[in-house]
Amino acid sequence: MLASPAPSGVPVLADPLNVTGALTAFNYSYSTADIYTYNTTGFVATPSLGTSHPGTQLTWFSTINNTKDGSKIPGTAFNFTASSPTSPNRQEVNWTLTIPQSNCASCSLIVRFNLFGNLTRGTSENFTLTPSTNNTSALPPGITGIFLGNQTTPVYVCGVTRSTLSACAQPEVTIPVSKWVGVSLRLSFRFGWNASTEPMLGSVGEVVVASIDNTPKSSLSNFMTQGPDPTKIMHAAKFFPIGYNTTVPSHVWSNEVINFYYPSGYNLSQIALNTTTYPIFPFGNRVPFEKIACNDEPLCTQSLIALNMSEVIPSSFVRNSTIFMTAISQNSVVRLNPVASGVATTFFVPGDTLGVNVTNRPSVPNIATSLKTGRLNITFVDRQGPETPTGRVFSTTTVTGGLFNFTLPSDCGSSNLRCGQWTMTATFIGGIDPVIGGIDLGIMSDSFSVDLIQVNSFTAGGSNTGVTASGTLTNSTGSPSASTSGVIFAIDSETPINSPVTNTTTSPSSIGIYVSNVTLVNGVFSQGRQLIMTFTLINPTNSIFNATVTIEHEWPGSQTHGVNTTIHLGTGILGELPFTSGPRAYQAAITLTPSGMRLVFTSLGNGNFESVPVTLGTDPVVSTRQHAGLFKITVATLTGNSVISTNSLESPPYAYVFGLPSASNKYLAYSSPFSTLNDGKFSLTLKSDSILAAKKLVIFALARDSRGIVLTSNPQDTGVSDSTILQSTLDSIGPVAEGSSATATLHLKSNATKFTEIITVDLYIQGTGKVAEQTGISIVPGASQDVTMSFKAPSTPGQYALSISSPQYNGGPLATQTLQVTILQSNLQILIPAAIGIVAAIIILGLYLVKRQPETEVIEEKTKPAGSKPKTPPSGKPPSKSLT
Repeated sequence: MLASPAPSGVPVLADPLNVTGALTAFNYSYSTADIYTYNTTGFVATPSLGTSHPGTQLTWFSTINNTKDGSKIPGTAFNFTASSPTSPNRQEVNWTLTIPQSNCASCSLIVRFNLFGNLTRGTSENFTLTPSTNNTSALPPGITGIFLGNQTTPVYVCGVTRSTLSACAQPEVTIPVSKWVGVSLRLSFRFGWNASTEPMLGSVGEVVVASIDNTPKSSLSNFMTQGPDPTKIMHAAKFFPIGYNTTVPSHVWSNEVINFYYPSGYNLSQIALNTTTYPIFPFGNRVPFEKIACNDEPLCTQSLIALNMSEVIPSSFVRNSTIFMTAISQNSVVRLNPVASGVATTFFVPGDTLGVNVTNRPSVPNIATSLKTGRLNITFVDRQGPETPTGRVFSTTTVTGGLFNFTLPSDCGSSNLRCGQWTMTATFIGGIDPVIGGIDLGIMSDSFSVDLIQVNSFTAGGSNTGVTASGTLTNSTGSPSASTSGVIFAIDSETPINSPVTNTTTSPSSIGIYVSNVTLVNGVFSQGRQLIMTFTLINPTNSIFNATVTIEHEWPGSQTHGVNTTIHLGTGILGELPFTSGPRAYQAAITLTPSGMRLVFTSLGNGNFESVPVTLGTDPVVSTRQHAGLFKITVATLTGNSVISTNSLESPPYAYVFGLPSASNKYLAYSSPFSTLNDGKFSLTLKSDSILAAKKLVIFALARDSRGIVLTSNPQDTGVSDSTILQSTLDSIGPVAEGSSATATLHLKSNATKFTEIITVDLYIQGTGKVAEQTGISIVPGASQDVTMSFKAPSTPGQYALSISSPQYNGGPLATQTLQVTILQSNLQILIPAAIGIVAAIIILGLYLVKRQPETEVIEEKTKPAGSKPKTPPSGKPPSKSLT
């Protein structure tokens, strides 16, 4: 409850929580009183003191202590007894009361006394209040002071009531006298009897004239704190302003009293004046004017202590003073502890679901039932001040408490002030009255740490034959995160397909069922997705068995932490029969939640499935923390109830990460576990050809320390990214003769900026297989490389698919082309030279004939006689030739 503003100069009691009980849980009021005894002026007894009627006795005693030293104030009460009176008569006791003015505007004047009687037949007990100048009754209407014992059974007088029961809970008689200010009133008590054999008892005590404050004032502030003993709580209240004096016109009140009201069940430890170091109670032999454990019977929610301030400051009480009250009570909050997924822990990461486990037992002595149901408030403070994970101060109505969940801020905030130590405090306020609020009944505080691991530096380079990854991990304060375990992963974040990874056993059993393989279908997954794992069990014998399978989660490095489930397999389970010779396959669909792991187990043989419970362990696997993990599959072979063998196989590690661009990411490679040095550094080498052909290769680390604090850095932001796609073209290869030699030239260009790609290039021809290979081709980032390979064409003409690929490059063929092999047989190769020879012979013969004809004509011409002329043949007829 927020304290009222304190006037200037008043010491301040600050409520450290601002969620405690109502100001009205502590109240005060004023009263002044004059006590009347047999020594007070105006006292008269008839018969007088020391004398009495025969068979009767007036006995005086003390019921009020001196508030200064605790000594008895004599004559504050008396008993009148008539055991065997000899004749009818009466005993009178009278006081003359002064009714002074009240010095409190909200006060009323009263005459108060206690009255008790045991009356028999013929006896009476009466009281009157009249002005001393006449016999007019000053009793208000409805109050009578006459009690008669006129029946066979005793009549018991209790205050202003009569009863047949001897018990008397309220013997107090209160008479308002505010209208009689300045008047002297006579208070008379008369005890009479009219028979000589009837006994009687009358008792009167604590006659006072008082000024009573009818309007209690609330405390200026009050709050509770947890003391060194967690079973106790400390209460502090401040009252201001306090002050009025005892002097009024024509009168000085003999007792000035302040009444302090506080919750029942509180044990008052100190009342101090103006400063907490000046106690006025307890102090020496001083005693309260009045102290009542249950001031509001029968509810009993309030206790009273009244201090006579006239003893504290005898002359006059200082106005505008301050009273400090402290008290101790039983702590109703008996347990407060932080939990993660129901497991107690004190270490959390940003964004975690924080569980606050509160047990409340409001069993404070004298506490009213109405106050046991109240409000539980939970507050948080980190290094930057109050925090409200729910957006407001958490409050709920409860009796016993419970488990309440909060989501921590998703980051460390400005200057990392949201990380570090947090303090949480639970307070229980008894009572839920919307007007008066409640009272402080319980408080408990505890602390927990919020931390994270972050990547201070991370580099990766090299080639597919050896990627060197190194970096430095720090916590939220920037100090090294030493002895932190982790795994390096490589994924292709722009290829949204699942790429299963499998571990296969190297130690199969020969006598019982064994785990043949374990496969992660989607080994890289994110929030809201399932991890799918399959495994195969094989019975290598001809015997019939049942089995149990235990799926146990491990942190990298085979670190078990109690998170597991066991499933019975075989007869009647999932609709299966006992294991006979051969394999059976199963699937585990795993979902991470803020409260732990859920698992659905399926038989892939018949499709039947069931949800199986998974233990939380000592360090639950939750959806709010990205991490690396793996599973160990253990099968126990059963004959009846006897285990004849067990066999285990671990899965590859999975990566549960935040901030990936797609739900599915191609899983490329993982490293063996690493552990950081004292300076937070780590370095290792990852060998895998799988990093090639990645559209967007992302190499990143996931890590976790012994506290369960995890690396929260986004792999997209802190990992190393690159593209390992090779751009390739193949020069055109023209038709080639059957069986002839040919060459192919491949042009490669690397898209990478960080990684060298070392590959082997193989050339394949349809129907022939690999016909050429070139190894050790190294393509540095961004460079081009030409690869020329010689090969022999197929021996059969036709069209053939030619492809070039690399066993290291898993992105499909680097290049393809159709190879044309021409028809060119052996006899054609013989005919072609022969045909060339015939053509050449014809040409030579033609030339010979052309040259030979002129030579004949010359010979003929030479054999003719001289002077003869050749004959001209007739037109259109060739000349005839003859050799005779």
